[in-house]
Amino acid sequence: RLSAKRAKMMRRSFRSVLPRRDRWHALQEYAVGETNQEEFRLVRARDSQVSSLVDSSTVAPKPIDWASWESRISNKEVLSCLKNFHQQQSALLDQVAAEDHAAAVKKQTDGWELFDASVASCQKSVEKSETILKNGARALWISFQNPPISLLSQSEWLDADQYWQAFVEKHHFYHNHLASAVEDPESKDYDAKQKADMKRNWETFDGRGTTRQNNKLLYQRPSYEYYDVFRGPLIEHMIFYLSKTGGDARMFPEVMPTKWFAEIYDIRFKLYNVLQRRKRQVHEATWSREAFHDFHPHDMEHDGEAYYSKLIAKEAASTELLAGRLMGNYILFSDSYVPVQSGMAFYKAIQTDGGKGTFYSLGSDVNCLFYKPAGEALTTPDPVDCFHSLADHANMTGRKFEVGYAAAFECFAEVLQSRKQGLAGSWFTAPGESSKDAFMRRIKRSDPAYPIFQAYAEEHGERWAGAKALSMDEAMVQMPEIER
Repeated sequence: RLSAKRAKMMRRSFRSVLPRRDRWHALQEYAVGETNQEEFRLVRARDSQVSSLVDSSTVAPKPIDWASWESRISNKEVLSCLKNFHQQQSALLDQVAAEDHAAAVKKQTDGWELFDASVASCQKSVEKSETILKNGARALWISFQNPPISLLSQSEWLDADQYWQAFVEKHHFYHNHLASAVEDPESKDYDAKQKADMKRNWETFDGRGTTRQNNKLLYQRPSYEYYDVFRGPLIEHMIFYLSKTGGDARMFPEVMPTKWFAEIYDIRFKLYNVLQRRKRQVHEATWSREAFHDFHPHDMEHDGEAYYSKLIAKEAASTELLAGRLMGNYILFSDSYVPVQSGMAFYKAIQTDGGKGTFYSLGSDVNCLFYKPAGEALTTPDPVDCFHSLADHANMTGRKFEVGYAAAFECFAEVLQSRKQGLAGSWFTAPGESSKDAFMRRIKRSDPAYPIFQAYAEEHGERWAGAKALSMDEAMVQMPEIER
């Protein structure tokens, strides 16, 4: 047994030093041709048979017959070295196999203090790693919960956090005109570029023949001087302010909130996305040399003012006609009633409460009936829902909106609806206020249309004071004449 154990230990030690037996199998890559590959395959098969036979053998290995090898090997020195090495290794392995290693380990009591200290140090390292992991998870959670750049406000936590101040100042939102790979907004070269651009813009757009600079860059000037030079941003910002707040132009802020600039930026690129996609379709379909955006003149520099003046006049005339039709039938300011001027409107009106409500007539000269549903009073619909209803009606009647016009109309409705956040859920009226009071409150008394709307509001009240209730049958009898 001892000799068999010694032989196994010697084989394991030799295998750890000598190359592995199966490494010669990789020489198969150099066997070129079918004949060579077949021969190599047979050699590997024979090697596998020999290896399996050796592994399955349970017979103890035979001792080495040194006398036989001495008679065969002529180089006695090499044989003597091998014999001495074998004897030394055999004696060493016999000694190792004869020792009681378990008892030796139990007797070894020195050095355990170092092991205990290592274990304690590892435990502390694990605690620090867990702390680092918790802080990292907390930082990732905070970073994920941070608001997007469009929701940052300089009036809140940003004032107390210098790191995020620098981040916001260098962000694309504030410097979307920068080529960030080559420009640094804090460098002297960039300041010189800004100063040169400011002088050029002043000379180009000021138009007052003055060269007075006051040693100020344009972004260091008050906002009214900025809007005096750049009239386009003034119109854009003023339209957004009036649509967003419903306030007066005289209360236009010195500097709008950062969030408003972000909303304007988003709306602008929503429109660009629609207009550019439309332009690309037309350009690729016609293969023309030039293509232009919808609702844009072909020559913006020379024809832009006249084009947009005509567009604004057309929209103003359309709005006046719409207001005249609503006022002619006393639909304007009739908040709690559903106006009915067609058979489809009649059907949809009675569907609101199953026909439990009441129809009203304001006289034979009014080409409209009004239906008041039973139960709670009607609420003011949201602007976005109104736009979707109008767009659906236009599509169903074969009068589809232009793509760019529909996108601008929807963005305008979304801005109107965003007023609800600051008006307790109302976008047009203050809490407890009627649409007539809200409309008249917003019209300036110096407006030429103010007396017209004031007279209409008074006549509207008188008409409703003498309104006549109709039954379902009476309303159906009057519908053909109204619809005609």
